[in-house]
Amino acid sequence: MNEQFDDQQFGAGLSTFEKIKLLSDWGPLLLRLQSVMAAPDAHGRAVAFLDTCLWAAGKSATHMDDEALEHLEAILKSPEGTAFFDWIVAQVEGPKK
Repeated sequence: MNEQFDDQQFGAGLSTFEKIKLLSDWGPLLLRLQSVMAAPDAHGRAVAFLDTCLWAAGKSATHMDDEALEHLEAILKSPEGTAFFDWIVAQVEGPKK
């Protein structure tokens, strides 16, 4: 596609105040993503990613996404969910050498 660049696309036409507000509203997302990267293992990253998704879902007016993610988080944090997650990771990574 060869569309002409729109000044409003990607916030290019926002005022300085609007840009600062946007950064303050969504800045916590960057910190949460940093915690995903800092997690020591795949399960820790999955839990941190779910926390990030829960935060982002909380920004919407829809409650279904919040509830679905809360159920997924409860499953992932349970012993059975952790074992299942570890099994999935082992299947994807293959046998260790």
